[in-house]
Amino acid sequence: MATVPTDLLDRIREIERRVRGLMASANSSPPMNQVGNGDIVVGDQGRIRARTSLGEDLFLVGRVEPDRDTEAKRYQQGLTLRRDDGSLALSLLTTDPEKAPVQALRVLDHRGNTVLATDAARGGRGRPYLPFPTPAPVATAGWQSTSATEWTTLYAGPGFAQHPKVYGLVAVSGSAGAAVRLLVNGAPAGDEQRVTGAAGQSVTLLADLPGSFGDVVAFEIQAKVATTGDTVACQPRGLYGVQS
Repeated sequence: MATVPTDLLDRIREIERRVRGLMASANSSPPMNQVGNGDIVVGDQGRIRARTSLGEDLFLVGRVEPDRDTEAKRYQQGLTLRRDDGSLALSLLTTDPEKAPVQALRVLDHRGNTVLATDAARGGRGRPYLPFPTPAPVATAGWQSTSATEWTTLYAGPGFAQHPKVYGLVAVSGSAGAAVRLLVNGAPAGDEQRVTGAAGQSVTLLADLPGSFGDVVAFEIQAKVATTGDTVACQPRGLYGVQS
C-alpha cells in the first residue's frame, strides 16, 4: 500500500470538519419563511404583496401607481389593502402626484365611498364631515332660565355614542351658588358645576358615556338656584364626543 503523506490526511480531516460545520449550521438556520432578527429591505422599485387564491392583490406595500416622475425615476411609495372581493379598503397614496403630491390616508367602504380620510392640502381630518355647534344667542335674555331650587331640565336632545366620553361647554349667567349639570339617559353624568356669578362665565361638563358604540343616548342639561328668588340662565355652546 502506498504511503499517504501526513499533510494530505490533515487536509482531508479539515475538509470533513468544515463539511460537518456547514451541515450543522444549515440544520440550525431558521425557516426561510421567518425572520428571527433584522429587517426585510425592499428597494424603491420593489414591493411586498399578499395575494388571494385567485392571484389578486390583497395587500401591497412599496411602489404604488402612479409614479411621481418616471423619467427621473421618482417612484411613489405607499400601501393598499383590499377585501377579498377586490374592493379597496385602505390606501396611503396620491392619485395625482403632480397636482396633489401629498399622500392622503383613506378608509373606504365596499362601495368605494371614502368614510375616513386625512386632508392632503392643509392637514387634519378630511372625512367625515363633522357638524359645528349651532350658533346660539349671545344676549342672556334668549337663554333658558329657572328660579327653581330643585334640578330643572332646560335643554334636552338625543345623540349617538361613538366615543368613550362626552364633553360639554355651557355658558351660564345667574346668582352665585347656582349650579348646572349634565344627564345622560336620565342619570347624572360627571360633577355638577357651580356658578360664581361672574358675567360671561362658561363651565365644562365631562363624563363617561354609557352603553355600547352606536347606542342612542339622551342628553339633558339641568340647572337650579341655591336660594329662592334667585335666577340662573344657561346656553349650551357645544357637546362633543371625546377620547378617554
